[in-house]
Amino acid sequence: MDVLGFYPMWYVPVVGSATIIGIIASLHVLASHTSVGASILLAYLATKAYRENQPQIYDYIKKYLLTLLVFSYVSGSITGPGIWFSATVANPRGISALIHNFVWVWAAEWVWFVAEVTLVYILFYTLGRIDQKSWLRLAWTFAIGSWATMYIIVGILSFMLSPGHEKWFTTGSILDAFYNKNYFPHLLSRTAYMFAIAGVIGLGIAALMKKDLPEKIYKDIVKTLSYWGIGGIVFGLMFFAWYVSTLPERSLVMLEGVVPLYLKVSIMLTILIVLTYFFLTAIRPQVARFWISLPIFILIFFLGVFPEEKIRETIRKPYVAGEFVWVNQIVSRDVPAKGIESEVPVIDQKGLLTVNAFVPEGLKKIDSQNEIMAGKAIAILQCSGCHNVTGSTGLRPFGQKFAGMTDPNVVYGFLAGYLRDNPPPYMPKFVGTDEELRALSAYIAHMISNGGSVSAKIEVPNTSAEAKKEVQP
Repeated sequence: MDVLGFYPMWYVPVVGSATIIGIIASLHVLASHTSVGASILLAYLATKAYRENQPQIYDYIKKYLLTLLVFSYVSGSITGPGIWFSATVANPRGISALIHNFVWVWAAEWVWFVAEVTLVYILFYTLGRIDQKSWLRLAWTFAIGSWATMYIIVGILSFMLSPGHEKWFTTGSILDAFYNKNYFPHLLSRTAYMFAIAGVIGLGIAALMKKDLPEKIYKDIVKTLSYWGIGGIVFGLMFFAWYVSTLPERSLVMLEGVVPLYLKVSIMLTILIVLTYFFLTAIRPQVARFWISLPIFILIFFLGVFPEEKIRETIRKPYVAGEFVWVNQIVSRDVPAKGIESEVPVIDQKGLLTVNAFVPEGLKKIDSQNEIMAGKAIAILQCSGCHNVTGSTGLRPFGQKFAGMTDPNVVYGFLAGYLRDNPPPYMPKFVGTDEELRALSAYIAHMISNGGSVSAKIEVPNTSAEAKKEVQP
């Protein structure tokens, strides 16, 4: 019997494991983008303070550095490992594929990250204690190190969407994987928007320090942050248009017809609000208020960063890595350069339940007694990465997708034509035997007949043929 290298499945009812990763990742993106954008902004302000002999600007810089230490580097240091833990549990084969391609790239990113964290502490505690020229050099080193972490991680994120060309599949080169078609527009778009995010926080800090800063210095800081923020948004929109032009066809189909309109509207509304705020503060620096900046920063998370991350994760479907690992962890195509072979033929021949070592023995051979539970197991293994397969609410729920379909034969006819014979470009095709497809159909019809929601627990009937074998002496 062939056994493929699958891992236990982490199924989160209703919201799905991808949503858990998305929440953690969005918090990390907000923290990391704030710190990277701020590192460059603060280095620029430090240069301005040094060249124009305006030492009061250093008071503002120190307050901003403290904010980074408390917010970005505490929350970022927590959510960073959180992404690793949740992603590894949710899709271990996807993470494995990325590590096998980018292990030394990730190692380099960690080196830069350690340098970045070390430098932010050094900058905070040496400000005013060493000569300005030396501190300025440290500030720019910190800025370069911060941006280097983004430079590296974007290559991996872009590869998750697509290698962008067929070359990597035959060369296996890390450079072909890293510098993919989507890389530079993705990097530049994130780089531009990070200035807007950092600028919003910076305006809030400046507003809190208004009484402690000379009026000229205060206005100068606010205008600088506003101009950088406006530039970040304008260039961000330009680079995003370039980004869209590099998307594979399946992603464009999803972006235009599958991604909900409210996600797109929320992002554009957030951009409009932030841009308006920057224009107002650039014209009248007195408009900057902490009680305005903080709600806008929170708005950026809920209506900007989280929807953006959700859209990005959506449009890379059906893959989780490099257009060869599906979101359900099945290797879907050959990668000759890596010695990787598609698992689809083996699964189609042997059956998904048979080749997965973590499926209970009582479900590997389908019969009339265990058909429903076998179908539920197939639904969780093949579909739960993108769907709530046991209910009618949450993540693209089966209870709504198949509403009214209580006849197993009707469900089978639909699945055979839609997922096995002619799947849409953004969904994995059904992989497995015809018997398994009928079991999945029976489970879906059973679920709909029971109101569209059932327990996520899988129970092996004691009356099944395989279960009887297990209890025989």
